[in-house]
Formats: sequence, C-alpha cells, structure tokens
Amino acid sequence: MGARADRQLLSRLVLVLAPLGALLVAAALATALVIEPPPLGWVGFGVLSLIVLALGTIATLAVPRLRVSPLAPFVADDGAPRLLVVADALCRSSALVEAICEEGLDDTAVHIVVPVRVSHLHFLTEHESQERRLARSSVARTVELLRKRGVVATGAVGDDKPLESMTDALGGFAATHILLAIPPEQESYWLERALLPNAQALTAVEIKQVVVPIEASPEPAASDV
Repeated sequence: MGARADRQLLSRLVLVLAPLGALLVAAALATALVIEPPPLGWVGFGVLSLIVLALGTIATLAVPRLRVSPLAPFVADDGAPRLLVVADALCRSSALVEAICEEGLDDTAVHIVVPVRVSHLHFLTEHESQERRLARSSVARTVELLRKRGVVATGAVGDDKPLESMTDALGGFAATHILLAIPPEQESYWLERALLPNAQALTAVEIKQVVVPIEASPEPAASDV
C-alpha cells in the first residue's frame, strides 16, 4: 500500500481510537471514584477495554471510506477524444479489449485503471502483494492487447476503491468519456455495488458500464506498464 493510503489509514485509526480511549479513561476514573472495585474488577475492566479497542480497530480497518473527495478534473483544450477505463482486476483482458473497441476508438487515447481488489479484512491478512500483482497483471495484458490493435493506450494500478481510482485518474487524464468494466454479478467486487450511479454523481463526464467475463486463471504480468 502506498504512503497516501498509509496516511489515510492512520488518520482513520486516530479518529476512531482517540475518542474510544478518552471514553475508557473517563470510565476508569468514574469507576475508581464511585465504585472503588476490587483488583479482580479492574482486571475485568481492563479486558473489556481491550475488547472495545480491538473492535474499534477491526471496524476501522474493515470498513472502507464511503465518501470520495474528487480531485479537480484535468481538462485538455485540444478536443481530442480520450477514454478512461476503470476495470475490475478479474475481467478477462481479451473480452475487456473487445468491449473497449466496441466504443469506437478512432484517434481515441485510452487509459486503463485497475483498482486493487481487496477483501473486507484486507488489512488483517497478508494478501496485499498478491492483490496488487493481480491488478498490475490485468493492466499489462490489457494495454498490450490494445497496443497490438494500434490503440494509443496507457495503464495504471488504482486505489482499492473503484470510485477513488476513477476520480484520481480524472485528475491527470482529460477523459471525454468513461467505461466501467465489472465482472458478472456472482463475481462482482463488494465495492462495485451501485457503482454506475455513484460514479455519475462524481463527474459530468459521460459514463457507461459493461459486464465482462472473468479470467479462467489470472496470468502473471509480462511487463510493467
């Protein structure tokens, strides 16, 4: 995870755990002054405090931020068509390229962004490298296939939140239209629910969504993009 994500995670932990800690300290003082519990009672209070702090930490790590603060979109004055593609890492690259080409790519520059696909308990597991490698592999394969068709294509691995990946990309790529590529419903990513209307609420750029079959078995990336 990048430095930006680490800072965001640290800020969220502080925002959640600081009030909880202050509340527990206040409760401890009130207990000492009013109840004056025996040593065993303090042990129970300590255990309860640890449980509360642990639950606060787990909730902070497991629940993603629901609000996205878009960067100011980059605007080009050359009038050239540019397509931004935000694609799920499981989408089959060959099928994704077909869906992209169906948009009509005459003199259109294409930028592919594949968000890192993480689980609810991503921060409590050690799957980060594998998740990022899957996204990087998807970007590399898709860009390679597009370039073989003569398309001017670039790509990047995005944030673990599809909407934030889209708005971040718009800050540096002057897209004239956007294509959201998601897998079939049974394979869809939990952060892709209501993706299209939520994305449309964040930008005035025309957005279309397509369903793309998944890879039978993800292949390693041939090269970095």
